[in-house]
Amino acid sequence: MVKIFDWDKIETKNRHSGTMKTTCPECSHTRKNKKDPCLYVNFTSGVAKCFHCESLSFRDSESKIDEVKEYTLPSQTWTNYTNLSENLVKWVEDERRIKQFALKDLGITEEKYYQPKKQKEVNNIVFNYFEGDKLVNKKYRTADKCFTQSTGGKPIFYNINSIIGETECYIVEGEFDVLALHSYGIKNVISVPNGANDNDDYWKNSDIYIKDIEKFIIAVDNDTKGNELKERIAQRLGRYRCEFIEWTDKDANGALISGEIENDIKNRKRFPVSGTWQIKDIESDIFDLYHNGLPETIKPKHPTFAKFNEMYSVMRGQLTIGTGIPSHGKSNFTEWYALNLVKDYNMKMSMFTPEHSPMSLHQTTLIQKAIGRNFWSDRGGKPRINEADINRYVRWANERIYTTLPEKGEVPTWDWLLDKFKEQMFAFGVDIFLIDAFNKVLLPRGVNKIDAINEVLTKLTSFAQVNNVVVFLIAHPTKMKKDDAGVYNTPSLYDVSGSADFRNQTHNGFAIHRYFEDENGSGYTKFINLKTKFQFQGNIGAESSFNYDVDNSRYYGHDCPRHDIDLTLEDIGDTIQPNLEFESSAKEIIHQKKIDNGDYDIIEDDDLPF
Repeated sequence: MVKIFDWDKIETKNRHSGTMKTTCPECSHTRKNKKDPCLYVNFTSGVAKCFHCESLSFRDSESKIDEVKEYTLPSQTWTNYTNLSENLVKWVEDERRIKQFALKDLGITEEKYYQPKKQKEVNNIVFNYFEGDKLVNKKYRTADKCFTQSTGGKPIFYNINSIIGETECYIVEGEFDVLALHSYGIKNVISVPNGANDNDDYWKNSDIYIKDIEKFIIAVDNDTKGNELKERIAQRLGRYRCEFIEWTDKDANGALISGEIENDIKNRKRFPVSGTWQIKDIESDIFDLYHNGLPETIKPKHPTFAKFNEMYSVMRGQLTIGTGIPSHGKSNFTEWYALNLVKDYNMKMSMFTPEHSPMSLHQTTLIQKAIGRNFWSDRGGKPRINEADINRYVRWANERIYTTLPEKGEVPTWDWLLDKFKEQMFAFGVDIFLIDAFNKVLLPRGVNKIDAINEVLTKLTSFAQVNNVVVFLIAHPTKMKKDDAGVYNTPSLYDVSGSADFRNQTHNGFAIHRYFEDENGSGYTKFINLKTKFQFQGNIGAESSFNYDVDNSRYYGHDCPRHDIDLTLEDIGDTIQPNLEFESSAKEIIHQKKIDNGDYDIIEDDDLPF
């Protein structure tokens, strides 16, 4: 284990902000070049690391551990168990090809501990999760793959201390993979704490250490779940600063065992977003198109969109602009459309909708859309939404729907908004961004309006492409003229107030136009495809008609069967909560026999990271 020294020992030279390099109080006095600035100090994060002796220092470790929420930290007596048995050391080296020095460096211990699946206390190899000088979680593993962990510990990346002061970071899918890379000689490596499951909490808790990393090498398992995790990690961090490794033998530990680890690491690949590609970079994509045809677009799966999907769809990496005359329903329709994408593709959405404040009142409309009944009263022969419905929506939406608004009277600028979106990509894995409306964000100063609009739209299209996300932008048109019948003309993207670039820059566009009820019949709402980037996405100029249900704020396609699907009913419980990621068959045992021991959580026995 690395040594932790007191922050007060650092020679800060009266510096209190930014970063600096200085001498190390632990090793500089022993070195030939005693003035070598080997200690990296980050005053913003409150961490320091020596790149010679690898000692660490933390200014406020207590505040970092408790700043988000309270956790039950394990007993700090882990040093009592550092004497590893010969059998364990031999087993790890024979079975895993991991050297003893790696076990020592990462603070691996060996302890007797109760295993729920075995219903008895047995010997375990223990992976200790350190944050600074604090032990924040412990995971226990037996030789025959039974697992458990300490109760209420802090979700955080394993081996998080190893990336302090580093510019590169390897991310793997299990503690043994960390040990494997450490044995090979790569020390700046961390592991997700719960296998291929993605969870907001450990990202938020690790942000202070990850945010200054310049390049990430995603080295998770080379299987279906691992590839899904790779995409989610790249989505959070930004593909432009990520590379990835495709292991020959599933994972890093497998590659160490087979001897392929060096070759696999040398052949790491880039995500194709850096701006310059060789044909080799997209070779697999070309063959995928050749063998499998055109890429799939994103379409709502709700039956009411069946005919609509024949004429319009969106894709990741695209900006879509929606327009329409005020009060014709462009915001309402876009929200209903986007909620279905969140539901059908397990996506997450951030909504910048200052026109719809206060937030709680806006949520009542979203609840109606999601559940399919009225929030305020019994309507249409259906009962009012009840408290159980609201609770279910909160559980469903809590890690799917996010609201973005400035605080303390701030006036949002486009740089501020895009910075917030980038933060949300990292912290929450958001991949749909809805901006309603364009005129609610200040344009850049110092240029004329047309140039400012062009600059913003360029940033939005680039943001969508680089980060592989879906961006919806609502933009108001200029005042439209009426036709001979006294009906307002449907706006085009060229009619959006300010610039023709709303048509030229966007990948996709649509208009929502409402025909109000009159003596000739009931009213309806029309969706007009104003632009789709690729021909296979839809038919420009095509139209689709919908009926708006004022009781639940949903839109139902003409000539489509009405299905009142509750978006919140399916997949409840998919969202992983802190330290509850590992539910196994042992849970059934606990239900059958109450265990009078509250110092553990149950861990899943299938598809575990070690």
